[in-house]
Amino acid sequence: MNEHKFCFIICANKERFLEECLWYIDQLPVPEGYECECRVIRDAKSMTSGYNRVMVESDAKYKIYLHQDVFILNRSLLQDLLDIFQDPVIGMVGAVGTCDFSAGADYTLIWDIGGAEVSAGTNSHYLIGEDKGEGTERLADVVCIDGVLMATQYDLPWEEEAFDGWDFYDISQSVNFKQAGFRVVVPWIRTKEEIWVYHDKGRSVYDAWERYRRVFCNKYRALGYEYRDQGRLQRNEDLSDQRRDILKVFQAGDLEKTNELLNCLGEDQLDLRLCYVALFISIRQEEIATMGEASYSKEAELDDFIEVFDEVKHMCRRMYFSEVPAVKEDAWQIIREMLYQGKITMKMVWAVVYVCVGEPNRLWGDVIGKYEEEIRSLIRQGDILKAEQLLLQLDKDKRGKTGNVLLILIGIFRKELEKNVSSTVFDVSLDANELVEHFIRVKLYLRRLEFGLPEQTWLEFYEYGRQTGVSDYMILYLLQNNIFYKEECCRNLSGLFAKMEGADSLRARLYHGLAEK
Repeated sequence: MNEHKFCFIICANKERFLEECLWYIDQLPVPEGYECECRVIRDAKSMTSGYNRVMVESDAKYKIYLHQDVFILNRSLLQDLLDIFQDPVIGMVGAVGTCDFSAGADYTLIWDIGGAEVSAGTNSHYLIGEDKGEGTERLADVVCIDGVLMATQYDLPWEEEAFDGWDFYDISQSVNFKQAGFRVVVPWIRTKEEIWVYHDKGRSVYDAWERYRRVFCNKYRALGYEYRDQGRLQRNEDLSDQRRDILKVFQAGDLEKTNELLNCLGEDQLDLRLCYVALFISIRQEEIATMGEASYSKEAELDDFIEVFDEVKHMCRRMYFSEVPAVKEDAWQIIREMLYQGKITMKMVWAVVYVCVGEPNRLWGDVIGKYEEEIRSLIRQGDILKAEQLLLQLDKDKRGKTGNVLLILIGIFRKELEKNVSSTVFDVSLDANELVEHFIRVKLYLRRLEFGLPEQTWLEFYEYGRQTGVSDYMILYLLQNNIFYKEECCRNLSGLFAKMEGADSLRARLYHGLAEK
């Protein structure tokens, strides 16, 4: 036995989730004098069989049994485990658990100690135990822990024969450790900042869970457990039938009917695949409403959609959870590349943000900051129409002030190009801030004319317009959208251009005609 070694043990069947799980493990500092390894079982027939195999093979004293869809947030996890295991009576540590005995073993439904951030398919939330203990307490002794993370310093065989699937192995092992005389503990979690793990579990279907609950209660009857049929199996069968029917409607291409059936079923009753179907339809509708077309619009594209959605989700979480600027930037660059390849739109990114973390507004702030910098970069490079394409992928309320003004200016730019105006709005500057300032300045000058301020201020506008090449298309846009007293403003504009360019000048006559209308 190597007393200075950690071993992460993971049963896996989703390579991309496993890759992400391992990425978070790679970020963990390893205490000085210790080593860490990861063992992955890809062909396990059950969780217990996979865990038993590696438990025997690995010589590490400290074994951390982890789900493939769990991402470790506590960067001091390994040192924390060493500190906890200084007590030789502590046999196993979990991230989530419960202190209260339940004769029906409904533990998965009543976790109340510890904490995790959890993705439930169409949303994310914080799971923090209601009982937070006394302020000085560090650990809670629990009846059992959840299998998302189970760390041990002793090896006890997993109940491979009885629990030959993927449920109740964690409850069983908790009981076995306690019967062997060891403490099973969970750290008190009092705030979301103390949470150890993120669990991207999606939606659980409790068919097998209910069968193994019966197995567990019968196996540990002597400890006071008793199985009572609560009608879950029948309800689950009915729900499974409804889910299959909805998928058939979706696969037949009737997205409107699918959406109707999803709403009738209710969000809490969706399984993971139907969660993706709901997101597929929602994003598709948003993209069509905003841009006139969707990235993924046919039911046959669902698997491609899921793969891309998950990738964006992983990168968004790296931006959210990492404190390393280079990590955030690398994650954004992957999202950026997918945007330019047309695999995703900012509509999808926005949807991902609001389902993948518990505090989406903070993450969206980071994402929109990167998005705005991308727009600024395109403007600086003179790639105006590419910037327009990105800007149009978000609604007005999500683009922000700068984005909305830039989109207006691009619209004016298109008019200027169409009419062969010699000086366009982007000749003023290719700096986004300067362009916004230019737009606002012209608007304020027009308001001076609107309210008939002293003529000297009109002359300032004329001189500014002459220097910067303000076109009539910008003035006309502002007249239409930002000026209330349009007749008065046009009359004063006509007077200004008559004085400076002559009464018969094109601009003097243009604004005189508009004033008459």
